[in-house]
Amino acid sequence: MRELERAWKRSGAAAANSLGGADTTYGAANWTVASVPFVMGTPDADNDSVPDIWAVRSDGSVRFHPGSRTALSGDGGEMVGPNSHWRSRIAIG
Repeated sequence: MRELERAWKRSGAAAANSLGGADTTYGAANWTVASVPFVMGTPDADNDSVPDIWAVRSDGSVRFHPGSRTALSGDGGEMVGPNSHWRSRIAIG
């Protein structure tokens, strides 16, 4: 099973655009495809000039993880409670 072990910090399409010129570990979340089947990075959704992450958990809940200049931490804020709608999707975005 493929694991999503880390979130990577990147600005733009190339590692050279990242802080320091290379991809770096942004957060070690140990998310598996089974527990967090969908993850999507987005432009700044909370108006702090840092890209953010949306995740759908296996229970169908949707979580918002605000970006940070240093690390991704915590469980994120629950935007949509557990439900069957998101468990039956094939993608987000």
